[in-house]
Formats: sequence, C-alpha cells, structure tokens
Amino acid sequence: MKKSTRVLAASAAAVGLAAVVGFPAHAEPDVYRGTGWKILTNQGIQSLSPDPYVIKLVKPTSSNRLTPARNKAAEAQLRRDLKRSAAQLTEITGTKFTVAKGYHRAESSCASAERHVIVVGLRWRPYPGHKRGMSRTWPCAASANHSAWGGWIWIDSEYWMPEIYKIDPWRFSNLVSHELGHAVGLDHPNVDGRDANRTADKYECTTNSSKDLPVLCSPNGGYAMGKGGSVARTKAHAGEYTKWDKAGLRALKNNF
Repeated sequence: MKKSTRVLAASAAAVGLAAVVGFPAHAEPDVYRGTGWKILTNQGIQSLSPDPYVIKLVKPTSSNRLTPARNKAAEAQLRRDLKRSAAQLTEITGTKFTVAKGYHRAESSCASAERHVIVVGLRWRPYPGHKRGMSRTWPCAASANHSAWGGWIWIDSEYWMPEIYKIDPWRFSNLVSHELGHAVGLDHPNVDGRDANRTADKYECTTNSSKDLPVLCSPNGGYAMGKGGSVARTKAHAGEYTKWDKAGLRALKNNF
C-alpha cells in the first residue's frame, strides 16, 4: 500500500470515520516480486520506511561457547561486515542504516522489539533443531502499515570454531548481507529451475554467465556463488548485493 493511502486511512480512523481509500490515478501498485527477488509478505512486510534504522549488537558471552579471545574477534568481524552492509542498504534505498556503538539486550519477541532497531548477536546453532552452520533472522512488521519494523538476527557462533566448522570470510560477508536483507523485508527468491522437479531447491535461483546468484538465494548466494563460479570473483564482491537484490530493496522502498 502506498504511503498516501496509509496516511488517509490513518487520518480517517483517528476521527472515527469509515473510509474507502483507493490509489490516486497516478500511483503505481505495490510490487512484491520480480526476477531474482521476492518480498517477505508471508511475514507481513510489504515495504521499507524512509525513517532511519539502527543495527545494534548483543554483547558476546561465554554462553555462545566461544573463548573471550574468539568472542572479541567475532565481534570485530561482525561489526565490520555489518557496517559494510548497512552502507550498501543506505546507498541502494535512500533510507539511512547505521551500526550503533555499545550493546543492546537480546531480543526474542516482535511485541517488545524497538521500532527500526535490528538486533544482532552470536548464538550456538540458533537455527531450529540446532542445525549446523545455520544462522537465522526473525523479521518484524509494522502492523499499521506493513513496513519493516526491525527484528533480530542470531549468527551461528561456531563460525569462529575452525576446529569443527570452517567458513571462508567472503562467504561470511555474503551471509551478513543475506540476513540483513531478511531483516528489512526480502525473502529467498529460489525458484524451480531446469530440473523442473516442482521444488525450489538449494541454490536454485536466477543466475547469469558469471554464475552470480542473488545474495538472498537460499541457503547463501552472492557473486559467482553458483556451481562453477570463480572464487576470485566471489572474493572481489564479498558481501555485495547483486542487481537482483538491489531491485528488490528498491521495490521495498517504492512500496512505502
């Protein structure tokens, strides 16, 4: 729903009036999916607000099974990649995203989540069933206008346990952008591909001759992340949103 429609509807409700509000003749309808991108409408999100968003970290503790030295290294790497992803989101959407200094309490409910705050922390295998190597995002939607409210992200702490799990730094950068993409309203854009098995399988997303995949591709995408892609290309574009992700992010903003 466009911003003008929401404002009129809210005003009518405020004075106790019933109103049927349609789109102005010049307004374009909201768009929720396109080639290589999809909006998280199944989570109630349809748009991205122009008001600023802040990313805040949960202070790492021994509960995530990391030593103090590894917690320190993990926080430094996480802050670095979050800042890079936040800068991209700002440039692509025009909505300001920043990473705050200090720490925030752990979040676990959209009912108590602060408006436009995305909380990020480390946790041992946070995915349901404690699935190995998987992080997860819980996005929240504003009930009044279906814009991205905020939410929280748990990053699997075993990424910093090389003796049991190894993740390349460029893959981790892609993962951070992937999870932030969910937090602001993008879904996995996987589709049934050439195998035509009626299932959107892992890594089955829009691609090109360079084997690029949308960063939001499940379980993890990015430049040259498709089968046969160049590792050098992946490294060179680590954490960068692709043209497909950018189109989805702009659609989110345009829907507001």
